[in-house]
Amino acid sequence: MRFADLIAGGLHLLSYAGKDAILGAVNRGGMIEASSLFHRIHKAVSGIQPKCVVIDTSADVFAGNENDRAQVRQFIGLLRRLAIDGNCAVVLCSHPSLIGIKTETGLSGSTGWHNSVRARMFFKTATTDKGDEPDPELRELLFMKNNYGPVGARVLLRWRNGVFVPEPGQGTIEKAIAERKAEDLFLKLLDRFGAVTNKKGTSYAPALFAEEQEAKAAKVSKSALADAMGRLFAANKLHLEAYDYPCRKRFRIVAGPKP
Repeated sequence: MRFADLIAGGLHLLSYAGKDAILGAVNRGGMIEASSLFHRIHKAVSGIQPKCVVIDTSADVFAGNENDRAQVRQFIGLLRRLAIDGNCAVVLCSHPSLIGIKTETGLSGSTGWHNSVRARMFFKTATTDKGDEPDPELRELLFMKNNYGPVGARVLLRWRNGVFVPEPGQGTIEKAIAERKAEDLFLKLLDRFGAVTNKKGTSYAPALFAEEQEAKAAKVSKSALADAMGRLFAANKLHLEAYDYPCRKRFRIVAGPKP
């Protein structure tokens, strides 16, 4: 999908890079007051009626004390007005403090950031139960608060083609790591072999690869390799290439996206 397709589909962007992006600031009375930019966005949102408004980040748009609960709640109140009048969801992105990262609360500043919203998510590096980070492309989205769903729910995502996408059918990080290991092994063995196919028979890649020493040492089964092959095809990391053998056309698996 091209960027122009997103715009044509209804995506509205407002860039304030290098400019004043404050939506709410403290007035002389110590209260959070809406800025002219907020009123401009509020008018646009009320007219467009979007599905979702995303604001990035809180440090750029909130000119108050993040540790002052009253000011935080007043600012969240401004965003709530956007949600109500625009009949939409409002997502505010925020960076956690070092303590928020260490404790995995994802917080920075007053607990008002947590208590004043309907849901709060924490996007973090995916780790095992032992705290290891085995796959740099994996991330976890944790629901720290969720008034309309289960608290503690986790979504596993992988960096792919410039975006994070959900890992299909994943239950645990350990399972995702095992599947990644099978995919890496499949690609490694594919580079070693000649003509192998995705069709069952004497040249069926998963069956041949499962007999290799690396697969046995890593305890990667034929079915695991077959599943890995399917995911790699789906991710456009494998494609079929026609070749003559010896005088009739057949197809073999080739690494890389389809030309």
